[in-house]
Amino acid sequence: MKHLFAYYTRDADVPIRWNHKVLCFWIPPVLHPSVKRLVLMSTVLSERHLRRAFSDDEVEVNRIESTPWAAGNQVFQIRTGLYTREEILDYSNEWGVTDISKIGQNFLTGICAEIGRDSTTKHTILANQISGRKLANLLEKSSTFSIIGPARMVGIDPISEADVIWIVGTPPENRGIIWLRAQKLFGNDEDPLHYDREMKPFHYKDERVQSVYEAATVSLLTQIVGQTQLNRLSGKKVVLMTSMQLPDITDRPETLLFDWEDFEVAAGLDKLAETIATRQHFETEKANLTAESGRDKVQQVLGCSTVHANRILRDLRGGNLRPATFREQILYLLANGEKKSAEVVAAIDGNPKAINHELVRLDKIGEIVKVRWGVYALPQK
Repeated sequence: MKHLFAYYTRDADVPIRWNHKVLCFWIPPVLHPSVKRLVLMSTVLSERHLRRAFSDDEVEVNRIESTPWAAGNQVFQIRTGLYTREEILDYSNEWGVTDISKIGQNFLTGICAEIGRDSTTKHTILANQISGRKLANLLEKSSTFSIIGPARMVGIDPISEADVIWIVGTPPENRGIIWLRAQKLFGNDEDPLHYDREMKPFHYKDERVQSVYEAATVSLLTQIVGQTQLNRLSGKKVVLMTSMQLPDITDRPETLLFDWEDFEVAAGLDKLAETIATRQHFETEKANLTAESGRDKVQQVLGCSTVHANRILRDLRGGNLRPATFREQILYLLANGEKKSAEVVAAIDGNPKAINHELVRLDKIGEIVKVRWGVYALPQK
């Protein structure tokens, strides 16, 4: 007890709890002088926290080689957000009733559509309690299993039996455990711990507490993915609906990072890998655009108008780019087929009367032709 209060000087940050009739307290580990070398083996311990716990000792971290996954296994991980319970559920309605949020509805609608495509594919869905109730109608399908809450996963057979495993969002946090772990590790810092958090996006304002939360979440998610037995069973797809970086999972070549828009464009898992590859190709081309890139190239890569391509090139070239003329923009628009004059005017940034005058002028000199009243096209070769 003397060591406890000598180490933790602030009452608010002492890791001490009264549990029924037992007083529980924790102090940093101190190795006995007879211990020359201590070996700890774990797949989930944070290196930062391990060094902090043994701050007076020399710590060496060795990483073992990854266990290969069985052939045919594929992991898709969303890259756009953590998607905590607070993001998937809607706490902001006026009736005080917890419901599903818009993004949660999008997720569940997409999952339901995927399940309905093939009745022979078995799905397991890991979701929070509200999501589980929303999915109750799926339980009538023989191909579907719904598991409510990651904490009830251990030993669940449907995980090993499923062809597709959906992990929807991050597991709910246990604030008591997060606070206690933060106090154990950082309770003796000069700067007191702060426990405030933002809900959307979910984040503890104190970076130290946030690091504890992330370590706990990574640990649980890693165990969940581990129970899918990708190293032993083949032909499985795991869909991680959280961007939390999981060591030896997120960084594997078998794991593809996607946006929800990718899933919607692909219209399912079968075409998702192909859609991701297409999007990555255009992202690479976008990153490689330079001041020397042509206007047509910018439009092709970004799918934007001539005016917008001009603005991008003007920024890349320090504002020295000559704006595209009405003629250039009109010819570019008509290259994709005939257009109504109203469509041309709407696509070009400029005075509508001046644009219509240019249409008339180009028609008179034969660079474009009037197909019918108010409709123009390029001359046929």
